[in-house]
Amino acid sequence: MRAVTYLRFSSDEQADGYSLDAQRHSTHAFIDQKGWELVDDYVDEAFSARRNAMRPAFQRLLKDAHAGMFDVVVVDKVDRFYRHLKGLLSTLDELHECGVSFVSVKENLDFSTPWGKIALTILGILAEVYIDNLRQETLKGKQARARNGMWNGRVPFGYCKGNCSSCTDPNGKGYCPAYGGPDLGDGVHLIPHPVESEAVRKAFEWYATGEYSYARIAERLNDEPFVAADGTEVPFRTKGGKSSGPNPMSADSVRHILNNRFYLGQVPYYGVDENGKKRRRGNAIAWFAGKHPPLVEQETFDRVQEIKMLATRRVPDPDGASVIKTYPLSGLLVCNSCGKPMRASSTGRYRYYRDTTQIERNGACSQPTLRAEEIEGQVVGLMKQVQRCLPSDWKERLEAEWMREHAELVEEVERARERLERAKELYVDGLIVKEQLRVFQIEYQAMEPKLHPEQFSAIMLLGRTIENFDREWEAASTFTEKKRLLRLALEAAYVRGHKLVAIRPTLAFLPLLTFCQSGSDGI
Repeated sequence: MRAVTYLRFSSDEQADGYSLDAQRHSTHAFIDQKGWELVDDYVDEAFSARRNAMRPAFQRLLKDAHAGMFDVVVVDKVDRFYRHLKGLLSTLDELHECGVSFVSVKENLDFSTPWGKIALTILGILAEVYIDNLRQETLKGKQARARNGMWNGRVPFGYCKGNCSSCTDPNGKGYCPAYGGPDLGDGVHLIPHPVESEAVRKAFEWYATGEYSYARIAERLNDEPFVAADGTEVPFRTKGGKSSGPNPMSADSVRHILNNRFYLGQVPYYGVDENGKKRRRGNAIAWFAGKHPPLVEQETFDRVQEIKMLATRRVPDPDGASVIKTYPLSGLLVCNSCGKPMRASSTGRYRYYRDTTQIERNGACSQPTLRAEEIEGQVVGLMKQVQRCLPSDWKERLEAEWMREHAELVEEVERARERLERAKELYVDGLIVKEQLRVFQIEYQAMEPKLHPEQFSAIMLLGRTIENFDREWEAASTFTEKKRLLRLALEAAYVRGHKLVAIRPTLAFLPLLTFCQSGSDGI
């Protein structure tokens, strides 16, 4: 018999008995005992055995089986070969068609015998139950880490573990000036990476001016290296991924930096979607206060997000790069007659807002062109009117209302948690299936993040802005800053003729409007 072995361990399996040396010793001893000829070892290091996992050595083994290069596959344990029952049985059937037998040393299992086939099915079920339980425990562990302010996965760009004396960070040796020196951290909590953190701060600082695109920021980071205390220059670079090492900064890497709330000192929890798959980056279901220090202020982060949202019109600057040119009401002003947006335009020194149907000649709306100063003045006047309406105790009144609603929400979330715990008991007792349990899990996961007061914080922050709106407006020196200020309160402003006739407030602005009354009916 020509025998081969298959050896594997995943990156999470460090316990005794899973090491490659232990598996190799066990399988080789078995082959020697049988008097078989050892042909080859197929080894997958740090690869999972879940369904559809791409394992290079495993795929090569199947290819060689079809080529008739061996007669039997020997593994230390069944779960080294496969942990998904359907995939396990399918693969063993494929080997059987190639005339290849299968043996597991620890389970004393020989696929060629009838009793071996029965035992194989039972062991395969147990392996699948184990991996399903491991997946659930892993999800709970990741959620617990996020709740405790700890990150999951790879160390994000801009941070490191601070274990400088034994550093393994991709941007450590030959790059970080602290490499090889005394430890700057405890190896558990993240600290700002001496070089990368500067790239993060500069990216936010430059984009917040409204004068830079992603590509231009990347270009500038690549052109202006980090200067260490001893005068050494180090070009900024990314950490790189699994298949490639560190690379120069790119527009995509800058975009990821500017979208990442991690730099506010927060950690995400993604969970899984309705199909049991991890949600993609940017679709976190909750954010928790992290134990790592922030690299940017909330105000700077919010300003960057606003500018990204405002960057609907871009024109080339003298260097050919892209910069933001926008008017305060561009993207906000809407014709109340036809429902089309009013587009900003200029002729010489005058600025205007024109109905889109007239510009594109695809309609017959009678809305006249508006002088920018005139309609902007009406919108600003409305905002100042709201400012005058705010009572002196507006903070206390809004906080009391929020506390009342929050108390009700806490009770609602607690009821959802109790329903989930009851569903788990029913699932364990076999009274409901996993799909029914998943409904209660989704319900609780959707409600629990609502307990965090981000929306209330946004209302209070906007309230303080409205309270000082006249000063804030005067202090805004660019159209971008003025538009950002209006965007905090308005989603749209509607005009008919030369008049502002309606607004659509943001969710944060709506509670502040409850203090305002106009007209004889007090509405």
